[in-house]
This record gives sequence, C-alpha cells and structure tokens, in this order.
Amino acid sequence: MAALLRRWRASFVGGVAIFILSFPLLIAHPASVVKASAAHLVQLDRAEAGDHQLAVQLAREQQAALAASQALAEAAASPMPLVSAPLSSAVQQAAPAPQPAPALVVRANTIVIPRLGLSQPVGWYSDCLGRAPVPRWGTWRWSCAGANNIYVMAHNPGVFTPILGLRAGDVIRYGDPSGQIHTYRVSSTTIVSNTQMWPLGATPTSSLTLQTCWTWDGSRDFIVRALEI
Repeated sequence: MAALLRRWRASFVGGVAIFILSFPLLIAHPASVVKASAAHLVQLDRAEAGDHQLAVQLAREQQAALAASQALAEAAASPMPLVSAPLSSAVQQAAPAPQPAPALVVRANTIVIPRLGLSQPVGWYSDCLGRAPVPRWGTWRWSCAGANNIYVMAHNPGVFTPILGLRAGDVIRYGDPSGQIHTYRVSSTTIVSNTQMWPLGATPTSSLTLQTCWTWDGSRDFIVRALEI
C-alpha cells in the first residue's frame, strides 16, 4: 500500500500543480468576455445616440436662426404701416390763440422803441459843459442840445445797450414833458469820437438823437439819428 502511494504521489502532485496553474484560464470564461464586449457595445450605442440627439438639436437651432433672420429681412424690406395714435380730447381741442404782447405805453418824459421792447423814463441832464457824469441808470435828455434836436443819452453796458441793434426804418416814440407824443423814424446810425460835437448841434427839421458808449472807455460813441414823421 505504501509502495502504491509512493508510486502515484508524483502523478497526484503534478496533477494538482497543473490544476492550480490552469485555474485562471478556467475563470476567464468566454461568456465573461462576451458580457464585457456587450457592455462596451451598449456604451458605444448610448454615446452614438447622444451624439445623434445633439446633432439633431443643433440642426433645429440652425433652422430656427435661419428662419428668424429671414423674417427680420422681410420685415425690414416691407414698409411699416403708419398708425396714428388717437389724440387726447385735450389735444384735439383747438389751442387758444396766443395773446399779443401788450403795447408799450408812451407817457410824458418816456422813450419807447417797440421793435426792441424798450421803454424807459427820461430824466434831465442840465450841465451844458458836460462835466457832470451821466447817471449810471436811466436815460437822460440833454437840455443844452441845438434847436430841433432832442438829445437823449444813456450808458452801454446799461439800459441803452439794445439800441446798438437799431437800423434805418425803425420807429421810436418820445413823450415830451407836456405829454405830447412824437414819432420818429431812424434815418442813420454812426460811430463818432467823443470829441465831435456835431450830434449835439441844431438840425433843420425836428429830430431825435440817441447816444450811448461804443467803447469801454467812452472814447467813442454810437449815435442814432431819427427824423420826426
């Protein structure tokens, strides 16, 4: 019996060794390989399906964008109809006509220039030598001017600054001390040195002369000559 065991021990040990060495091959059955391949194919199918859905979605978005651009182009090419909004009842009602500005009233010792909207009271400047300064504000008639010449002066900058815009044909009205209204029409404007005295002299017909500064130092004057009408 012992001899029999010794005889078969080597074969038995060799068989066990062969079984142990071939065990991994037995575990790696073709069925498991097939299952792994099937799982991989499923994953590939899912990826391809996702790519297909993404491609379909992109195609739809491109078609929608193309349709929107075509619609915008057609809208820009076709003129839009003009739709007038209904006016409110307040706007539909006729607006009241603008009221004219009240006429400037000419009183005694007052000078009025309608086009310039100027109306100023006139005081008296009685220094015939012209040494007294002309008051800063107001207009002043020089009592020593020549015959037929009503001479009125005022400062620029000041109340007479607007007369720089007078031109031939403009109308000037003056109320004398008695309240009589005289109407004059501008015949000329000129600039003179303050040493020239002819604007103060007598005139052949009833005239009105206006004087204001042309330069800041008063060395030159702006003169307006108007004839009574």
